[in-house]
Amino acid sequence: MNIIIAGDVPMLASLLKMAIQDSGYDDISIAANQEDLLMMCFDAKPQVIIIDLHIPETHCLRLIEQILDLDSKISVIVVAEAADNLGTKVLSAGARAYLEKPFSIFDIRETIKKVKPIL
Repeated sequence: MNIIIAGDVPMLASLLKMAIQDSGYDDISIAANQEDLLMMCFDAKPQVIIIDLHIPETHCLRLIEQILDLDSKISVIVVAEAADNLGTKVLSAGARAYLEKPFSIFDIRETIKKVKPIL
């Protein structure tokens, strides 16, 4: 399964990648920003995208819409601080799941299992 992690904190994105790889997923890429993510979505055709970008709410919602415009089958997971209060909004925009920080490796693994498309 092709997974993209969009994270603007390189260390956190790398740790998340390693944790997901430990779950048996091996086709994982990291996008450092919105532009890279959209290009990777177009080129790599991911099944799951994990968004952990510090961007304004309106940009996050629009990013989800842009991803789903490219391929409505992509499962988007948004990770954010609890103080951001994005849960309902990102789910309404089309995200399949929302995780509040801090979360455990078990949480991200289970979330991927729940939202991954059936191939």
